[in-house]
Amino acid sequence: MNSLIRSLAHSLTFTILAASVQAQAPKETKFAPPVRLKSGDAFMGGGRLYPSPVFKDMNGDGLPDVVIGDLFGRITVSLRLPGKDPRAFAAETELMAADGKRLDFHNW
Repeated sequence: MNSLIRSLAHSLTFTILAASVQAQAPKETKFAPPVRLKSGDAFMGGGRLYPSPVFKDMNGDGLPDVVIGDLFGRITVSLRLPGKDPRAFAAETELMAADGKRLDFHNW
């Protein structure tokens, strides 16, 4: 009799745990369709090999700007334009070093 009671208790515990896990199953993640960002009138990173963007406030205005590096080590910045459109960015400009020369991380 005791083994029957233990077996039923284990079965009931397993059923409750299984139901709890099923109730907490994560929902399927859905993403919005991709949007190509523009810098001024051109697409960001256009014509470059493996453009790699990162968001970083480069000018201290509190808005996320886009810094783009590429396979050859070229670095550009596209400053976020003020306003309500979070996708509005100025044309890409070369990132300059303190000496005024173009900042370039030569990859080859």
